[in-house]
Amino acid sequence: MSKKNKAIRDVFGEVLVKFAKKNKKIFAISPDLKSATKLSIFKKEIPERFIETGIAEANAIGIASGLAMSGLKPVVASFGSFLSGKNIEIRVSIGFNNAPAILVGTHGGLIGPDGPTQAGLQDISVMRSIPNIKIFQPASPIETAAILYHCIKLKVPSYIRISRQANKEIYNKNYKFVEGKPYIVKNDMKDGVIFTSGNMVERCLDASNLLKNMYKIGVVNIPSIKPLNKSKILKIISKTKRLFSVEDHSINGGLGSAMLEIISKYNIKKPFCLHGLNDFTQSGEVEELYKYYNLDGSGIAKFLRKNI
Repeated sequence: MSKKNKAIRDVFGEVLVKFAKKNKKIFAISPDLKSATKLSIFKKEIPERFIETGIAEANAIGIASGLAMSGLKPVVASFGSFLSGKNIEIRVSIGFNNAPAILVGTHGGLIGPDGPTQAGLQDISVMRSIPNIKIFQPASPIETAAILYHCIKLKVPSYIRISRQANKEIYNKNYKFVEGKPYIVKNDMKDGVIFTSGNMVERCLDASNLLKNMYKIGVVNIPSIKPLNKSKILKIISKTKRLFSVEDHSINGGLGSAMLEIISKYNIKKPFCLHGLNDFTQSGEVEELYKYYNLDGSGIAKFLRKNI
């Protein structure tokens, strides 16, 4: 796969078709957002296994549950804010039945002019609260393909959160996704370590590099938010002095909360600071929003300097 910047949602749409041509059990379900989620590629290439429900996410969830419990592999893609808004249907039809459907929430994080109602900023916290559902967030094109392939093989439900904008490739073709594993992308963590995921990984690397003459801050990518390999997380924590989480998601119930649960359970006595969002966002160009909320490289560096 090309290493040039590529939008995660584009990769999702292309790779899903590639897998579906080999696996006849894969179906795609769209609640009237096939162009935005890139399921339009699936409709064009494999129309006989594409289902359009219209603006009816609850129906899409019900159909996915039925297909999954019949031995098929349905993939529902919609904006993460809309999918997580159907938490009752997901809880009962998918979670309670342990139906192995794949739910894909696109437009995770700050998305730009579409506005605060469209941005998925609480979706991880909603999905984390539902039993049986595993949660993944790829940071690059290669990781996106690996996670989608993993979810297709799962016999339990999963939620994949993907961003709208283009992301740099941080891995090579030898990358192997392992469920629960934290991936160290910058190992020099004498002064602190950032736990992050998805779209924020490259921004945290930028922040760490901005501070490299003052502090040694490591960066750890967490593509598997639920489950987490606690022993590997604890091993990383033991190597450093301060702990940080950075996410383009609410700090209530997101990645930072998941890390705090581990820290609390094992009585870790090291400073831990969360950085993310705690309200609805403004509307504006996406890079302006990341700068406004101090979630660009310089903003994250400012957060680190303040708390180190």
